[in-house]
Amino acid sequence: MGFNFGGLGDKIQGMVDTFKEGGAWELLQNLPLDQLNVDQLLEKLPLDQLLSGSFLQNFTPFGSLTELLQSGGFSAGSAEELKALPQDQLNEHIAQTTSFSSLKDMLVKAAEFYSQGK
Repeated sequence: MGFNFGGLGDKIQGMVDTFKEGGAWELLQNLPLDQLNVDQLLEKLPLDQLLSGSFLQNFTPFGSLTELLQSGGFSAGSAEELKALPQDQLNEHIAQTTSFSSLKDMLVKAAEFYSQGK
């Protein structure tokens, strides 16, 4: 018994093919970014590309992720380390020092920024 998803299967397969071909930015443009959690957002792109110096300089008072984290007493050099930080405290720091209300909000904007630049 088969199901007809009205072409959804073809769209998903196209997105998978795009990702396999290295078109991560095209895939990001088709994702509902605001519906993803922090872990999912950090899995989409390397951290240094997602929270690039260019993004941070445009949208925060910081020149780098290291600078942002250090100003709050945090340290992380990878997505895994960033995810391991106390999220409540990190979200509070981000809300106090940037225009974003949380790490997730900042990552959503960063993914949008990245996808527009490609």
